[in-house]
Amino acid sequence: MLAPQGPHDLHAPISRTQRYKKITKPLLERQRRARINRCLDELKELVVTALQTEGENVSKLEKADILELTVRHLHHLQQESSGPEENCQNPKGRFEAGFSQCASEACHFLLSLPGLDPQISRRIVDHLGQCADGLRRPTPPPQQQPMWRPW
Repeated sequence: MLAPQGPHDLHAPISRTQRYKKITKPLLERQRRARINRCLDELKELVVTALQTEGENVSKLEKADILELTVRHLHHLQQESSGPEENCQNPKGRFEAGFSQCASEACHFLLSLPGLDPQISRRIVDHLGQCADGLRRPTPPPQQQPMWRPW
């Protein structure tokens, strides 16, 4: 009787394609999934931290929840950053927008610090607000002196 021939023959050499399908492809797929899961875990930590600072309670997040919250947060950041900058073509406008955004982030940070004296943080926040208001006030055009004439 002859030995069986075909893919079930244990003594036949394995082609590159068969080896790729049997060994390499599953290994690459496991590595890809591990990389995705590592990134999702990192995203989860970042999203949970961001949501907790905003006062939301997050206990258990599925992968789809993590991705959905990340997309929502990125849209929110994009809307915040694109608002004032779209209208600012001149350097003064860009400076005002940048200062306002920086002051806003500084205020948010100061108000969230647990050990800082509330009176000090309030004074700093008020000062930043006054500076931002001063930037928004229109500056009067420079006074032009009448040209001096000798006659």
